[in-house]
Amino acid sequence: MRSFKIGVFLSLGFLLYFTVSSAQANNFQQREDSILLEGSVFNNETKVENAIIRVYINNQLYKSVKVSRSNKFKTNLPFNQMLTIEIAAPGFHSKRFMMDTNVPESEKSRMRYTFDMDIFSEEEMKGVNTSLLDFPVGLVHYDEKKGEFVHDKKYTKQMKKEYFNLLEQAKLSERSGMEGD
Repeated sequence: MRSFKIGVFLSLGFLLYFTVSSAQANNFQQREDSILLEGSVFNNETKVENAIIRVYINNQLYKSVKVSRSNKFKTNLPFNQMLTIEIAAPGFHSKRFMMDTNVPESEKSRMRYTFDMDIFSEEEMKGVNTSLLDFPVGLVHYDEKKGEFVHDKKYTKQMKKEYFNLLEQAKLSERSGMEGD
C-alpha cells in the first residue's frame, strides 16, 4: 500500500512538473493586454539560429528577443502602436516589416500574428547593391472584416518581386565573377 501511495505521489509530482514546465515554456500565450507575435526565421528552408528580433516604436528600440536554437520565437507587442519589426542574424542581411497594432477595443483579447521570415545570407547577396533591404518587406495591419492581422498583399507582392530581382542580380554577379577567373 505504501509503495502504491509513493507511486501515485511521484506520478502527480511529474504531472505537475510537466504542466508547470509547459506553462513556463508558453508564457507568451494569449495575454489579453498585448498581441502575441510568433514566428520562425529561415534561409532557403534552412533554420537560422542566433537571430535577434528587434521591435522599434518611433525608431526607438522597444525590445529585443533572441531566437531559440530551433529558429522559433514568441514575444508580446503593445497595442495601438506603429511598430518596426527587424529580423537580424550574424552573416545575414536584416529584414524588416511594419506592423500597425491598432485594434478595436472589443477585439483586443487573445490577439496574435504568426509569420515565417526568409532572410538572405551576406554570401548569397555578394556583389549586389542591397540598399533595397532597408525597406520593409511587408506591412501588417488588423482587418476588422476578417478579425485578424493581415499583410498588405499588393505591397508584399511588389517587394517579393524586387527581392527576386536582387537574387537574380546576385546570381549573375557570381557567374560573371567566376567567368573572370
